[in-house]
Amino acid sequence: MVIQKQTLEGRVKKARGDNKLTSTLISEFKPFIASVAQKRVGRYLRYGTDEELSVGLLAFKEAIDSFNPGKGKFLSFARMVISMRLIDHYRKQDREAAMSVDDEEDADLAWERRSAQQYQADGEEEDLKAEVIEYSAALSRWGISLEELVSVSPRKEELRKLYQNIARMIAGDKDILGSLMQTGRLPIKEIEKEADIHRKKLERGRIYIIAMVLAILADFSYLDMCRGEN
Repeated sequence: MVIQKQTLEGRVKKARGDNKLTSTLISEFKPFIASVAQKRVGRYLRYGTDEELSVGLLAFKEAIDSFNPGKGKFLSFARMVISMRLIDHYRKQDREAAMSVDDEEDADLAWERRSAQQYQADGEEEDLKAEVIEYSAALSRWGISLEELVSVSPRKEELRKLYQNIARMIAGDKDILGSLMQTGRLPIKEIEKEADIHRKKLERGRIYIIAMVLAILADFSYLDMCRGEN
């Protein structure tokens, strides 16, 4: 059995042309869309009330349809598309309300310059937020919340590293990983054969181990601690 990594980029690729999968992605990432839009306009926005969020939803779908998997992370690309569509929106609505500029400076160029500078400065922070949102969505599909993950995370570094090593082992073993993905349960017996760990300790770390496997499969670049990297 060949196990496909459950990356967001892979999900985006599958969603193209599939309205149901596209709608699911948009629904999952509404918090991300709102975060990007609010960052750009500088105020709190509410779905069903603020037009900027409608622009953001359409821009996110546009990003799904036009994303090139070979050119980086999807959420970074989506953030850029949302930002640019909001720029277009404000140009059409009211350039002067969007930004005050000196009389001798062209409003379009000034807005683009300011947006580009802010985009670059906020990029890493936004990517981290995006990965947290993506990770939260991945966990929720397994019935795990970020709050629960925090509560069950081992306090002892030695135990935490042990669980992280087991997660890496699972992610690298197609048979054990296949069993986990098909059943939604840790294959305790198979893991015991590969790792020197007691069954009860495995059961106590079940949620944390599964969460680490998901982080590894998603290949997050910012959540290094979730991937077991120091």
